[in-house]
Amino acid sequence: MPVIVVGDWDADGFVSVAEVVFSQEVAGLYPVRSRCSTLVYPSTPRSILSLLNRIAGMRSGEKLHLVILDIAFTNSVKAFIQSVKRLNGYVVYIDHHLPTHLQYEAVEKLVDELIVGRRATAFLVYTLLKSLGVRMTERLEQFVNVVTCLEGGLKCRNTKLMQLTTAISKAITISRDEALWERVVRWLSSPLSHVALPYNVNDIKRCVGGVNRHCDEKALALDLAPTATKLFNYRVIRLRKHPQNCRFSAIVTSLYRVLKSPVIVYSEEKGLVAVRTRDDKAYAISMALHRLGLAEDLMGHERLAIVKLKRGAEFNSVVEALRKVVMEVG
Repeated sequence: MPVIVVGDWDADGFVSVAEVVFSQEVAGLYPVRSRCSTLVYPSTPRSILSLLNRIAGMRSGEKLHLVILDIAFTNSVKAFIQSVKRLNGYVVYIDHHLPTHLQYEAVEKLVDELIVGRRATAFLVYTLLKSLGVRMTERLEQFVNVVTCLEGGLKCRNTKLMQLTTAISKAITISRDEALWERVVRWLSSPLSHVALPYNVNDIKRCVGGVNRHCDEKALALDLAPTATKLFNYRVIRLRKHPQNCRFSAIVTSLYRVLKSPVIVYSEEKGLVAVRTRDDKAYAISMALHRLGLAEDLMGHERLAIVKLKRGAEFNSVVEALRKVVMEVG
């Protein structure tokens, strides 16, 4: 019975999945202590239930091993795990998103193994596998390092690899090309260093360029930057109308880079507040807003937290709450 590995579409997701595939197919150490094949699927908290039919069709009477990586815990994820458990499934869950932190105890009761941390999921997986004696290829380790830097808002020494990783992640995340996602996973997890890239770099650049023609987050950030107001050392930007084809998290990250300071972005149309910081204060601020009863839901991770506000929350009241919270967290 192959081990099933499910991960997010982005770089943290496909690198984490590649690590587990390497551990299982090459090292034969985790999650099953023998070499066996893997089936890999990209997913999101919203779409994960659609994988049930594929998994249910593979029942063979043997124990089913499932690894979920870099996917925030939601009701859909809960229902998915419960269904897999009914199929005699052994479930491993490794993640770093805020909803998973918030519901840690509930998740712990559902799964067989759980690791939740504040670092990138790829780093959490790497730490686990290293402790078990898995020695990864230099290429895979380099991608883990780059993803850890990107997720942590740190500078990467390998600038070219960082740019390549960002381009691939953006192209896959927006195109939702499952075949390309799997080819990248298989290439990263290959023990052979001379294996060629599973894609044409020019095609990736064209894909990213096509996306940018629809939404140039940097240009948008440059337009919005002069409207920023100060809240202690933070810059607060009010986004009255959300641009089409633009991901909110991408806009926030672009503003953070343009303004070169921590930012708080309020999306009036979507009822969202995002906090982007260099350290884990974004996590602390979002959790404080949750405790104050302003948050309906939390998304993101420790350095880029997104709060879904409760209906009726107004900009001025949110700013006042943020003023208190920022003073509280320092």
